[in-house]
Amino acid sequence: MSRRRHAHVARPLGSAVPRTLNPSSTPLLSRAGQRRSVARPTVSVVIPAHARIAKLQRCLEALASQTLPRDEFEVIVCDDGSPEPIAPALEGFEDRLRLTVVRQQQRGPAAARNEGARHASGSLLAFTDDDCAPEEDWLEHLLANIDRNPGHLIGGSIVNLLPDDPYATATQLITSCVYDYYARHPESRRLYCTANLAVPTSRFWLLDGFSEQYQRAAGEDYDFCARWTEAGFPNHYAPEATVGHAHGHSLPSFWRQHFDYGRALLRVRLGMARRRGRGMIQLEAPSFYRDILAYPMEHAEGTTAFRGKETMLVVLSQIATAVGAVREWIAPDEGWRGRVRNSRLDGHKAQSATS
Repeated sequence: MSRRRHAHVARPLGSAVPRTLNPSSTPLLSRAGQRRSVARPTVSVVIPAHARIAKLQRCLEALASQTLPRDEFEVIVCDDGSPEPIAPALEGFEDRLRLTVVRQQQRGPAAARNEGARHASGSLLAFTDDDCAPEEDWLEHLLANIDRNPGHLIGGSIVNLLPDDPYATATQLITSCVYDYYARHPESRRLYCTANLAVPTSRFWLLDGFSEQYQRAAGEDYDFCARWTEAGFPNHYAPEATVGHAHGHSLPSFWRQHFDYGRALLRVRLGMARRRGRGMIQLEAPSFYRDILAYPMEHAEGTTAFRGKETMLVVLSQIATAVGAVREWIAPDEGWRGRVRNSRLDGHKAQSATS
């Protein structure tokens, strides 16, 4: 398998030397990593984080166990304004990972991913979350797929690590249904979650990265994938590149998550309509929504009673999503509907769209 370690990567305009970190950045490099610091890693793994130190450590443990040689990837963690800096809790990884921690004021996961990406040296950006645990061959599979599909956005599969949590299971069933639906309808827009997403660095910056209008943990991935498709860039699904997700819920937090999804999805749809010069938003085909409601009974594991419970939770999630969309329509967050360009991303266009 070829590795384009020294390929030219377009950098954001106006930035200084890419590896020059801001004063709030904390480099954590192993001695081996320091010896290899002249060589550019192939992959930069970017993780936004806020306060969940134990989960983040689990994620880094999984990355330290990757089959991809350590000198071929780096990890950038962006601390999104945690109450206490998280860098000291990660010092135990300094001899196991080529790790850098940067810190910013809390501005949400989209902004944290962009900040982490600004410090990336690799030609490929791989995104995951602090409550995820990539399988040991995750990066190997991502690179194999980008080698076969240069210039593509690569989305991998996501599995639920909390099968006894009915709310986490319901959310996973929705995600799996959406992925399955788009696999059967490749002409439709494809959504890949930022828990498992890889893109060429140059094309990421050509699209100005993630929109920082999405300050909650919802919608920025859907928006990015929509803009990626509108730009004419291809995507590829790589189910063998797997990430485990461990995000537990209570009933109130489950409702809030899907309520926030509804608010964000309306933003995305309105943005898509505006860019296409349409006055009305375009929804998915009716079969999309029917599939979501029927999916638990057909695909959930367990007894009929359990599948029925999961069906009710999926229905509840869709009600929460609809209520969130109505709430956003009636009283949107201030300022997002205009043609907003984030000042931190202005001028950060890539010099080339190739990678």
